[in-house]
Amino acid sequence: MAPSKPSKPSPAVNEAAIAKALGSRKPKTRKGRKILQDRESKIVEDPKTMLIMKGNRASNVVMSLLRDLHRLRNPLSVLYTREHDFHPFEDAGKLEHLCNKFDHGLFAFGSSSKKRPCRLILGRLFHKAVLDMQELRVENFKPIASFASFKRDAIAGSKPLLLFQGSVFETDERLKRVKSLFLDFFAGAKPERIVLDGVEHVVVLSASETSVPATAAAGASAAAAAPGSGEPTISFRRFAIVTSKSGSRMPRVELQEVGPSFDIGLDRVKEPDRDMWKKAIKTPKGAKPKKVKNIKTDSLGKTNATIHLGKQDFDQIHTVHHGKAKEKKLQADLEQARKKRRRVAAVGGGDKPAAE
Repeated sequence: MAPSKPSKPSPAVNEAAIAKALGSRKPKTRKGRKILQDRESKIVEDPKTMLIMKGNRASNVVMSLLRDLHRLRNPLSVLYTREHDFHPFEDAGKLEHLCNKFDHGLFAFGSSSKKRPCRLILGRLFHKAVLDMQELRVENFKPIASFASFKRDAIAGSKPLLLFQGSVFETDERLKRVKSLFLDFFAGAKPERIVLDGVEHVVVLSASETSVPATAAAGASAAAAAPGSGEPTISFRRFAIVTSKSGSRMPRVELQEVGPSFDIGLDRVKEPDRDMWKKAIKTPKGAKPKKVKNIKTDSLGKTNATIHLGKQDFDQIHTVHHGKAKEKKLQADLEQARKKRRRVAAVGGGDKPAAE
């Protein structure tokens, strides 16, 4: 009887064994150890970097939009001009591989098609997997180059002020996510101090309350609403802050639009997993400030302290009555002066008392 041939392991087993072997492999060089050390979890994370890329089809408008976003995010972004034949909503594996390879926590994906002429997808990663992403419909786009009247642009790496106009950013769940994404997009490094001259531009995102339907306020997805049925629309505007002398201590501040300028409509969305979202927003113990007893700090940074006193017995408190004290002292001085005159008169004038 011929011996049976050993069965080949399945491809899934081979992939699992390779992943296990590569995951347990230790770096052999100093550079490798440093790269792995930088990618480990930290109490105070480094500023997130963004990967900006385009799909297999991208019009000139989409490429101009991606270049302007890279210009605003520079140097914390990388722009890939080569085409990528995948879509994040259909296959997120290739996107996660690229982001993890170069240690990016944010991504922006631009594409164009017949149904979606200018689409922008903003998303975040957590634990090497896509946490959430939002597809945006871009309309009325004006690049930075079209605002040629203002020659001086913001310094690379400077953080803009963010202004969200409209109470719907606090009531609509979809707009809450868009607000969170833009806050992460423009976050950058956390400075210890702010220099007035370093605040050079402001980004204004405005949403009208009348543009949100009742279904959106209830948290329905954007795909459930029909096009043109009053979906929420956000206007994105960027202004340069120009300061001049005002004759007082505070300078005169003026705003001048410098672009980019476009309108945003909400489309498909990938909501985060509930458990993963809790882990993502959890603050580590080392980053929490130590609590000081009886001292609280409000949202504006003002410190308030509470002083606790023991029970006070007002009968035992010594209070000085200044008017009575002066009168008593005056009477005592007069009485002492009378006694002194009597003694002098008794010694020098015989038995006659001194006239008072």
